Amino acid sequence: MVTDQVLRGTSVKAHLTLLNPPYPSGAPEAIFIPLGISYLAAFLENNGYTVDVIDCQVLNHTQKELEGEFRRLQPDVVGVTAATLTYEPALEIVRTAKEACPNCLTVMGGPHVTIMDEQTISESPETDIVVRGEGEQTTLELLHLVSNSNLKNLEEVAGITFRKNGQIFRTPDRPFIQNIDTLPHPTLKHFQLSKYRILGKTYLPIITSRGCPFQCAFCLSSQMCGRSFRARSPKRVLDELEWLRDTYSADAFTFYDDTFTFDINRTLAICEEMKHRNFVTPWDCRTRVDRVTKEVLAKLSNTNCQLIHFGVESGSQKMLNAMKKGTTVEQNERAIKWAKEVGILVAISVIAGYPGETPDMLKQTIDFIRKTEPDYVYMCEAVPYPGTELYSLVKDLGWELSSEWSQYHEHTQIFKNPLLPLQKIEKMKKAFFDDFFSPSYLLRKSRRKDFYSQVMTRMALNHLLWRIKLPRWVSANFKRLSRQQKSRGGHSAPSRNRHS
Repeated sequence: MVTDQVLRGTSVKAHLTLLNPPYPSGAPEAIFIPLGISYLAAFLENNGYTVDVIDCQVLNHTQKELEGEFRRLQPDVVGVTAATLTYEPALEIVRTAKEACPNCLTVMGGPHVTIMDEQTISESPETDIVVRGEGEQTTLELLHLVSNSNLKNLEEVAGITFRKNGQIFRTPDRPFIQNIDTLPHPTLKHFQLSKYRILGKTYLPIITSRGCPFQCAFCLSSQMCGRSFRARSPKRVLDELEWLRDTYSADAFTFYDDTFTFDINRTLAICEEMKHRNFVTPWDCRTRVDRVTKEVLAKLSNTNCQLIHFGVESGSQKMLNAMKKGTTVEQNERAIKWAKEVGILVAISVIAGYPGETPDMLKQTIDFIRKTEPDYVYMCEAVPYPGTELYSLVKDLGWELSSEWSQYHEHTQIFKNPLLPLQKIEKMKKAFFDDFFSPSYLLRKSRRKDFYSQVMTRMALNHLLWRIKLPRWVSANFKRLSRQQKSRGGHSAPSRNRHS
């Protein structure tokens, strides 16, 4: 039980180690600074606590090395974040922490365990507590109890799930932080920023709002951060941007907000503050097509927003309705057109294989992309994350659904859509990207010298090289395997290597 932990005395504040788990073997990897952990660590340090941060996605510790780190650091509390994809590696970290420091309190947080809190506690005896939703105030209260050897009062901490007398106990949900201007700048001192560089550039993230009023059927955002939009003031946003630029020599910024332009007046005020402070560092953001106008996009462009991400999702209105996106194909087309007209590069994301989608509907999406000509495209498989309406829909349909959390990423099919099999999706995607990342695309992007175009150039080049090398690789490896099989007199299966 949690209350049986051996804890520090009241004279010393608890020591916390936060960890970002690695990707599971074989999953696609995108390495970015774990910003949620950065803000959480800063908040706790501002309240006088000692915090260590280990980003396993860049440090690549073996289990033995990680166990050695725990023995060296001797934390009182170990906190591990977990998305669905990284849930199983997160559980491994918790087990390692308990082996190295049996008396430490183990805490898990993040979107997956917020939704699957009772399952997590039930299947992971090494996990003491799950923090649901926003973690700042909850973790602070837990550290206070640990510091005072007072875990018998866990029931007074809102927003947690834990074991009590052999049963799983959930305290009431914690209200969301309303004034997020009170939160400090993120702490980046725990990270080797050189490991996160892209094309040699320091590319730093910032979050300026929380909460999403929209209810897309495939998204968890409103469950994690609430439906009420809570935003930082333009002054605080620019204070942080200038601090990051001056302290860490940032070459470009990315706004992680779900819908950066949700409050158009605030967006315009941020642009005005950028102009007032002569802030000219390149930046990008993501938003919805129904939360922009051509005038707003022109303001973004005038303050050196060089790339905007739109969640287009589909070129089929029927699919947009099924996803409860709340937008139209016409709005998607108009927003892309406006952004390009004011000189902003456009990246869009689309979903393939959503329940009800047919090959003709996916073709509508591909035709839409060819018509609107965005600068970059993310084509993702429909992933039914636990807690989403999509997850419930697939369950209700009785479709075969993978129980391997390590497969829950956007480059694999988690459920079998009888109307659009995986083989058909992959064939259509390959044909599309072979056409999209053409030599002329590579030439156009390489002529532009901005950071974002150079990243797109690299992605196109990687795709073109893969197209050239793949047939040769298949041929060479087929011949090699054939020779090996003849020499052995049997068959062999190629080993599965970790993708880099």
